[in-house]
Amino acid sequence: MVDKKSKYYHPGLQVNIFEKFTSQISFSQLFKIDHFSILLVNSGSLSLQINNRKIDLIANDLIIIPKKAICEILFISNQLQICQTSFTSDFAFGNSIKWPHIKHFEFFITQISSKIILKKKDAILVIDLFTLIKSKIASNNTHVYKKEILLFSFNLLLYELAGIYHRSSWHLNVKYSRNEALVIQFFKILEINSRKQHNVKFYADDLHITAGHLTKIVKKVTQKTAKEFITQSIVLEAKILLQDNQLSIFYIIEELQFTNSSSFCTFFKKHTSLSPSEYRSHLNPQ
Repeated sequence: MVDKKSKYYHPGLQVNIFEKFTSQISFSQLFKIDHFSILLVNSGSLSLQINNRKIDLIANDLIIIPKKAICEILFISNQLQICQTSFTSDFAFGNSIKWPHIKHFEFFITQISSKIILKKKDAILVIDLFTLIKSKIASNNTHVYKKEILLFSFNLLLYELAGIYHRSSWHLNVKYSRNEALVIQFFKILEINSRKQHNVKFYADDLHITAGHLTKIVKKVTQKTAKEFITQSIVLEAKILLQDNQLSIFYIIEELQFTNSSSFCTFFKKHTSLSPSEYRSHLNPQ
């Protein structure tokens, strides 16, 4: 059974380190239908059936289980010990540093689960990152930069995983559905154009589909609308520009194609609870 004291919680994020299991029922409780899960086997073995595909895992095997996956536990050994983290789309999309770098993170779009056999040094690295995230969730709530430290720790794990998956040539063997491929292409176009292009129609035209169809497909695959991703990307670009004190607010307004300072300030405050000048002063306290 899982020791409840060893679990750490954060809205949209859960981490378990070196958990031991003897019961399939307790193990199955780790997986939530609306969460992604990253699972690393430390010792022992288990068999899962994910979306009707049987996957056997032993020590140093890692797998990412998509949300809404039909996951059935077929077998766990008496010596099973795992590290695992699970998180919602909102947490991932809202807290990654430069999302959408979707070309690095296709494994969060597809419903296909493929295991990666880690080298020992990579397994140790992933465990260290799980441990770092757990420690930041459990740290003193009064730490002034707790949220930012957790964000960077989470992103460090994502980027390391992206590198591991791509070194394994995992992405070369994946057959994306038409909808998944469309969403990946949307994210690539968004990454290049989000500073200048704020309307869904621009991205739909580039993909040769209607704005309504793009919204429908993005929502179906990610549970968020195309407009929500565009907005998040604009907010992120604004934050990046505001970090450079050499750039005036007027320059940032022009760079992000807002009509005036009022519309930019209203937009930024709506999505961050701070005005642009307040956000900048928080970054550079006197």
